[in-house]
Amino acid sequence: MSKIHTRESLHGDLIFKEIFGTQKNVRFTEYLLELLKGYEKHSLKGKVTVLNEVFLDKTKLNDKGITSDVLAKSEDEVIDLEMYTTFEEDDFEKSLTYLTRIYGTRLEIGEKYQNQPKVTQYNFCVSSHVPDIDEYETDFLFMNKKTYKIITNKVEGYIYRLDKLDDVVYDDDRKEELRRIMKMIYAKSKEERLEIARGSEILMDLAQVMEEFVNDEAVLKFKSLTRKNEEIARRNGREEGIQEGREEGIQEGIQKGKHEGLRTRSIEIAKNLLNLKIDIPTIMKSTGLSKQEILNLQES
Repeated sequence: MSKIHTRESLHGDLIFKEIFGTQKNVRFTEYLLELLKGYEKHSLKGKVTVLNEVFLDKTKLNDKGITSDVLAKSEDEVIDLEMYTTFEEDDFEKSLTYLTRIYGTRLEIGEKYQNQPKVTQYNFCVSSHVPDIDEYETDFLFMNKKTYKIITNKVEGYIYRLDKLDDVVYDDDRKEELRRIMKMIYAKSKEERLEIARGSEILMDLAQVMEEFVNDEAVLKFKSLTRKNEEIARRNGREEGIQEGREEGIQEGIQKGKHEGLRTRSIEIAKNLLNLKIDIPTIMKSTGLSKQEILNLQES
């Protein structure tokens, strides 16, 4: 019997990058982008290139060395895909920073600014507490505050809340297909993913690739080290435990715990990290808690 990690989800950090951020799996990225943009099926086949491809080094699984989760190029457009567990105000600011930074660094030396390629960012999140981001899909653009006219169509962003998927139903087949792959990303078990994928060849392939990845020997070892070092840091609070945890992926372990809904555990970890004088941004990234939640723990 094969080892199946039924609680692994596509909105997990490593898995999201593996599925959508490597050229070997680019067909899934093409498929997702076709649906996001409302393009015809297979219209992007062979036209998408992953720009920040990350190979999981079997000896340095946590050494990613990248900023964006997934950065890809399609014809004259650069696409940024970002995955969040919770999308808070600081995450929104971070996404805007990524978006403008990508837009400002795409020109070759000597090129005119008007030749800047379009940059589109898609943010996916499991939940959000940001005001006005309370629907399944939210978009943002640069516009004139007085006239409300769009200043440029070369920079745009979207936020998709996966916990709001059941709030929308489409008559359009392509949009309903987009909703289906979103549910696939949100699914929390192998059985749920297979039920969603049933009848779709590409989604069944996606489910199979995901299972192969989470059962890879190196990935299993990485997860085991993560859990081990998280426990060292949590129980002992020793500096060497924190350092070892960082080197072996404590952030991934804590994030995985957050994905499983273990909020109480995240709070305990945050308290321990506060006691060790770890800075708030690092704790936010490690636990998925908001800045205000951590400040409240600091004051208590």
